[in-house]
Amino acid sequence: MFRADELREQLFEIVVREWKTDPLESPSSVYIDREALRSAVGGGADPLLSLDGLPGLASASEFASFSVRGRGPRDNLIFVDEFPFDKAIHFDATLGEEEDVGGGGRFSIFAPNVISGAEFSPGGWGAAYGGRAGSLLKLEVADGNPSPSASLRLDLAGYEVGYDGPAGITEGSTLLVSARRLDFGDLFETIEELDIGEPVLRDILIKSVVPVSQDNTLEILMIDTREDFTRDVNNVFESPNFEDASLQDSEQDSDLYGLTLQSLLGDNAVWSNKVYYRKSDKVSSEGEAFPDLAPSGSPASSFPVREDIITIGEAETEIGWRSDFETLNRWGIFSSGIRVTELELVYETTLDGDWIRFVYDSDDFRPDSEQKFIVLTPENTDSSLNQTETSYAGYVDQVFEFGDWSFGAGVRVERDGFARESFASPRFRVNWRPSGTIRYFATAGLFHQSPRYLELAANDSNNLDNERITHRSLGVQCFPNRNWSILTETYYQSLDNLIVDLDRVNGTFANIGEGRSYGLDIVADGMIREGVYGTATYSYNNAEVDRKDGRGNVAAEFSRDHVATLGLTWEINDRWKVAVRYKYLSGRPDDEFIIHPDVLGDGEPLRFSKEITERNIGRKSSSALLNARVDYRRAFGPIDVTAFLDVINVTAASSSDDTEFDYRRGVQVEDDSEAEPLIGLRLDYAW
Repeated sequence: MFRADELREQLFEIVVREWKTDPLESPSSVYIDREALRSAVGGGADPLLSLDGLPGLASASEFASFSVRGRGPRDNLIFVDEFPFDKAIHFDATLGEEEDVGGGGRFSIFAPNVISGAEFSPGGWGAAYGGRAGSLLKLEVADGNPSPSASLRLDLAGYEVGYDGPAGITEGSTLLVSARRLDFGDLFETIEELDIGEPVLRDILIKSVVPVSQDNTLEILMIDTREDFTRDVNNVFESPNFEDASLQDSEQDSDLYGLTLQSLLGDNAVWSNKVYYRKSDKVSSEGEAFPDLAPSGSPASSFPVREDIITIGEAETEIGWRSDFETLNRWGIFSSGIRVTELELVYETTLDGDWIRFVYDSDDFRPDSEQKFIVLTPENTDSSLNQTETSYAGYVDQVFEFGDWSFGAGVRVERDGFARESFASPRFRVNWRPSGTIRYFATAGLFHQSPRYLELAANDSNNLDNERITHRSLGVQCFPNRNWSILTETYYQSLDNLIVDLDRVNGTFANIGEGRSYGLDIVADGMIREGVYGTATYSYNNAEVDRKDGRGNVAAEFSRDHVATLGLTWEINDRWKVAVRYKYLSGRPDDEFIIHPDVLGDGEPLRFSKEITERNIGRKSSSALLNARVDYRRAFGPIDVTAFLDVINVTAASSSDDTEFDYRRGVQVEDDSEAEPLIGLRLDYAW
């Protein structure tokens, strides 16, 4: 049976190992296959953790969120089987500590064996994609195998079960089913990290591929995810010095249902149509405990508490249609497509009485300039957004091929219903391969990034437009021999119409920021000798933003001057494999601040406040992490056993990136860093 996606495999050349020269994608795109994803050092049981070491990518911890070329974790464009799905990472906090709210999430929704491949681009991708400008990540869910197999995977947090095999619908139809449940509360009790809380997640993923004729294939994708996080007064009791007294409660249900019809039109054309329904319902609340108001040595149950001080509801319902057409023509490859999306947002923020906050910017609203804290009030904080809008996009792209040269030119035209604006985004790319050992490439284009829905909902006055990013890059990839590839790319981005926050008290934002980002990425990978493989990456980035607050250009919040990794993998034999990865990261920008003592005055509890006087001035200290992994595989009759031990941060090196202010003691508290062992056991039974 000849499927539509097989035609694409004929059209595009796969270069050495992970580097692809797909004429319709960014020339610096990297492709990672299923085996590399599930066995990457530091990846543990999470495919997104396995992206560490890609060009321009910085991942600072054991969590799945990442930033690229100075942009933030929420600036990344993520697709699952070409369906837009920005809920791919669990525990993307709306409320809580600064590191949680800004971090972009903790664990991906994908079990380690369900993703067959990941294509990553740090910039300069084609006109088919828009909405975010940090990076493009396309995840492919595995189709299922012709031969049936069942799997069971166990680790310290929970379990995963799966089926992979024939679907029995039509000849050649396949089915993949994956279901897992992870209870990190039980894990934290095991490792005696009792102050964190109780995160629990559940994910179900089903995909079926059904050939309906020789030229048409139907794909069905269903993703159902749920997460719950609770941090109660017992967790506060276990916090050292009661440094974190917040009470957290959040839950989120997120679902995606998609149908894809791929059709061959003649010998040279592919037409893909996708319809999908996505729904997400998230409720987050935060409260506060007051352990210092209870007698010393009191049990947790006696602590005064104020629960659910602030509650934020985020409900999204989206229906979409995506149609893409590709064909060979006399010049090369032509592609075009349309997107239609109807999105309903129901967002609501409710504050239960006035709430004193002890961390603030010097320009945040205070009725009295001598007041050394800010007060959130229901009048200024309560907000809601109940709105349904339809957005449209269309694109055309043509690749011209002339001997060793290929030129790509395209344009994307969009109508953003929520921003109420229309715009065009031209994209260009050039490839020149004068020989089999070297390739030169360049990209240029205009990219737009839509506002976050939380920013739109925070205040009725937040009428926000898309941010504009003008991107240019030059690169070269050389192959010193058949075993090695070295890629170098320089880039420059002009940042305009950036959204900046104006005031924490009133929740106001505006498109007044501007800036620039430029840098260099170098990636070398190859085989040192038979069975021994090495990778080395280096990224330099200088990203500056002017927030138009009178302070001039400052470093972008997630920028890092230097990121470097060095990895080594040794496939000892068919059963054993060991790998290590060393990672160095420059510190993120720091803030200048003043700590004020006893800000509540006589007769009130002792409280300190932190007034931020300058944002993103100087740098926090750099950090270095070492990850190590051992994999073991063996067959026992029809059962394949796979086990791994993946230790993240072997040396328990600390990082100053994540610090929180303890307003009871007036000190900055750095997160303790520990080695984190991830242990997994997978049993596969084939029949």
